[in-house]
Amino acid sequence: MNRFILLVFMILIPVGVFSQETKSDIIDKDKENYEENIFNKAFEKINDSLKKQNRYDYIPEKLPEWCLQVINADFPFEIIGISDPGMEWSDAKKQAELRAIALLALMNSCSVSNITDDYTNLNEGNGYALYATKFQDFARSQSRITYNDSQVEVVDTFFTKYNEAIVKIRFNYQPDATNNTDTLDVKGEHLQVFVERNFKRDKLEFFNLAIDNKRSSDSTAISLQYNFKQAYGGFDISSVFGKDTIDFVPRTYNYRTNQEFTKDSTDSELKYFRLNKGLWNAQMVGVLSNITWIAKHLSSAVKNSNDFYTLKNQGLIRTVSRSTVALDIQSLKIVENNLYLDLTGKIKQ
Repeated sequence: MNRFILLVFMILIPVGVFSQETKSDIIDKDKENYEENIFNKAFEKINDSLKKQNRYDYIPEKLPEWCLQVINADFPFEIIGISDPGMEWSDAKKQAELRAIALLALMNSCSVSNITDDYTNLNEGNGYALYATKFQDFARSQSRITYNDSQVEVVDTFFTKYNEAIVKIRFNYQPDATNNTDTLDVKGEHLQVFVERNFKRDKLEFFNLAIDNKRSSDSTAISLQYNFKQAYGGFDISSVFGKDTIDFVPRTYNYRTNQEFTKDSTDSELKYFRLNKGLWNAQMVGVLSNITWIAKHLSSAVKNSNDFYTLKNQGLIRTVSRSTVALDIQSLKIVENNLYLDLTGKIKQ
């Protein structure tokens, strides 16, 4: 009897082991099939798509020479406007036109308000010192222009391979004309925050441009909004045109012109702005950054205040200024996918 039980036990053991190995093999095989037929193929398609796009973007978009034309300060005015990438052509063209008029309004006359906070803090205790500084600078530029739509003439249009519309408008602006029933309000904002704590430094920068256009031929206003924030090595872009939100597609935006520039000694003080996020992003960031710089040097009234607190060695120095300025773009250059922009300004009485 015992021998019989032992024999049965010895027979069942291989069967049980064999049965377990078979289940394990099935699971492994299912995993391999999933990786080969679903997972790998899905990501191979994505990678192939990215490779094709990168190869396509690696070839720079060749821009016509007039795209870098500066504003013509003499009547009639001429200026360039640029749309977001990836838009339908008709909407892109209209967005570019309104942005061109908005830039012209800022150039002609804008009120610039600037507030700067320089904050320091030193806490000592337990054998160590924590030293922190925070520099925050905020500039807001505002302008309004009243005109007639018949004064705006589109003389050149170019669409890039990224579906950006570039328009050149000629503006026969007559500020005192009785038929000026179209109104455009533009507001630009630029916020910079620098924080240093011991050996760690962080920077956050935010740009915003808002445009409201009210036309006599239409009872509703068209609103445009463009926000760009960069911080901690990343960035975020949001854009609204009327009722539509424009999705920004990250890719390697790359441009060149027929006129090959090289940076020389005369460009040492020119700021440059990366074009890898599109033409409009670089132009808008360049204009608002330069307005901030000009506001600091052309302030008509500056107010300084010092506030000290009860905590150890804390202090705040605040500078406030407001000016009405006229701006002028002296030169535009594209060098190695950077936009070099030289903007000057003077106080208007």
